[in-house]
Amino acid sequence: MLNFKYKFGVLMGLLAVLVLTAIPKPAQAQWPPFDFDLDSVYADGQITYTVQFARALSWPMADVVIKIPVPEGTRFLDAAAPPSTSVGFDGAEITFVTPVLNRSISDVSFVVEVTDPARTEFTTHAWIAWQGEQPGDFLTGEQSIDITRTPLNWEKSLSRLRLEAGAVAADDVITYLIYPKNIGSRRMWDLTITVPLPEGTTFLAAEAPPSFEAGFDGQQVFFSTLEMPRRTNIQPLRFHVSTVGVTAPFVSTQARAGWTNVGRNVPQQEQTKTGDIIVQPHANQFVIADTTGDTPFASYDLTSLAFEEDGATLKTTFYTAEAMEAVGQPVEYYLYIDNDCNTETGKPRGNRGAEYWVRYRHQSGKAYFYDWDPIQVRWTNRRDISSYPSASNLATVWIPANFVENNQQFCWLGVAWNRTEAYHPHPPIDWLGREPLLTEFATFVQ
Repeated sequence: MLNFKYKFGVLMGLLAVLVLTAIPKPAQAQWPPFDFDLDSVYADGQITYTVQFARALSWPMADVVIKIPVPEGTRFLDAAAPPSTSVGFDGAEITFVTPVLNRSISDVSFVVEVTDPARTEFTTHAWIAWQGEQPGDFLTGEQSIDITRTPLNWEKSLSRLRLEAGAVAADDVITYLIYPKNIGSRRMWDLTITVPLPEGTTFLAAEAPPSFEAGFDGQQVFFSTLEMPRRTNIQPLRFHVSTVGVTAPFVSTQARAGWTNVGRNVPQQEQTKTGDIIVQPHANQFVIADTTGDTPFASYDLTSLAFEEDGATLKTTFYTAEAMEAVGQPVEYYLYIDNDCNTETGKPRGNRGAEYWVRYRHQSGKAYFYDWDPIQVRWTNRRDISSYPSASNLATVWIPANFVENNQQFCWLGVAWNRTEAYHPHPPIDWLGREPLLTEFATFVQ
């Protein structure tokens, strides 16, 4: 039988390995080989559909055809597309044809008018065909809009810099790890990342890989580089603080980044920030923080996760940007555990293959633990686990040691899901844990 006898030396040893090597992942082709979205908005008796299509693999695609039937109870009014994409309507379907696809199809839309006043829900789908190295066709799932719901007029602000951070607390020292990655299509210049020193702590040291420089100005730690290439993984930026003398139950800080863009059609200056990195001093704890503002409502914007040994359980705390509101809201928080860090086993979830699922339902204030059954191909063996619901910005669950197989490490992915039916489109799901080097955790020790 396992126990959660937490060894900080083991955790730090794993982190030292992780900053040098990534987990090898088996190569696999994505199917379908593209990302596709069909978004809809209702206003003044009309529904406007927006089409987004992007190639997901390296080989070129050509003769991309997208056919979308006019929803029953509506009539076609108009369609728009760039010169590279032709538009046709045969009385039943709108057809978009792109002979040569560079990378993505954008600025494609069509408008229909509601003609059946008794109908409130309208459904359509898309049939997509293409030529290339792997020619084929694909029928999407149904896309529905309920025009009685409140329009969710929100657009996610996209940052060219993905900024995630972690913190490892051991006794009276906290080590912060910052992972910046340029996920845009251009290089960044004069990138500077600053982290204010948490109140009451004492600065010890800061380290950065080439080409970054690290420093401390008496109030905040800073890391800077002249150029940040695109799509490049770097070793973590890190600094250490002492919590000797700190009496507050939590210390908090936040990483902020600013940089310069060069080129047309981009702002000259941009910035982003992580959520609060909230750590308990004088405790053995592992904390991961995400960017803020990636959901329309801050009450379910998952900004950090904290793991901590608590007797024979792993205490896991979900933090949000603002208060979660009273228990009863239809919001759920998940932790998917990939026990072998292998995407080929378990239930595919984001960048992980999950063998276990931790589910906290804020609607009831209760939490559950599930096993993935590859034979039945479903989640099974639901068990109640302890939880601490709260109307503040945190919710905590406790995972018993004997619920998880005998492993000294696991990988994970965090999720926040607002399941309200009041809006269209539905509020987006928030994912935490996109940086693989931050989401492999050693906690099980014989």
